Amino acid sequence: MEELSFLRNVTLFMEFEPDELEGLLQAVVRSHFAADDTILEEGNANRALHIIRSGRVLVTGRVQNHDVAFSDLVAGQTFGELSIIEDGVVSATLKAVAESEIWSISMHDLASFLRIRPLAAAKFWRAIAMDLRRRLLQTNDVVRSYFEVNRALIENPTFREAYALCNR
Repeated sequence: MEELSFLRNVTLFMEFEPDELEGLLQAVVRSHFAADDTILEEGNANRALHIIRSGRVLVTGRVQNHDVAFSDLVAGQTFGELSIIEDGVVSATLKAVAESEIWSISMHDLASFLRIRPLAAAKFWRAIAMDLRRRLLQTNDVVRSYFEVNRALIENPTFREAYALCNR
């Protein structure tokens, strides 16, 4: 019962009925990771949707040969959604920050589940769309912030002089 309650509180499954949650729970594979373990590595294939059951996961990406932290994920959050939409590669590296339990549902099992439960499929795809919309809006805010900082630096005469000296 506790597992169903947890799954019901995951954004992608909030609208699911108890029998739909039970069906989905049957496809879950549970994995445990110690702090600093790599869960997924940027550039590798991913064929599953992942749910953080417990712990914390750091999402990083390579930018000009540097690891840059993108976000911190906690229990109840998901990752790997893009692999469900398009069979592709992992766009970031995910590492356990603390001991973590990750639930995974393979693309094959999820697709089979959604195929035989069209109402659950409609709820799931709507939740995916809403979650991606939220993430896009957050990314827009980050881009706006970078633009404002860049503009402020460019308009600062001291910065322009220092930049010119560095690029001689």
